[in-house]
Amino acid sequence: MIQRNLIECTIDLAQPYTELTATISAVISALPDADTRLSVLRALDDAVTTALLALEGGEEDDE
Repeated sequence: MIQRNLIECTIDLAQPYTELTATISAVISALPDADTRLSVLRALDDAVTTALLALEGGEEDDE
């Protein structure tokens, strides 16, 4: 048997900031220790930074 902890989310794309913030908060609050929470937030920060750089780089190409 595999034991899993799951959070299922339905995200309203009309309110992406609010929905994503609530989802991240729910996940972080469910993690047992500060080191794990910090690790997840840092990884998320890296992913967001990469996405921003890709979008900003694409905008410069359009100019």
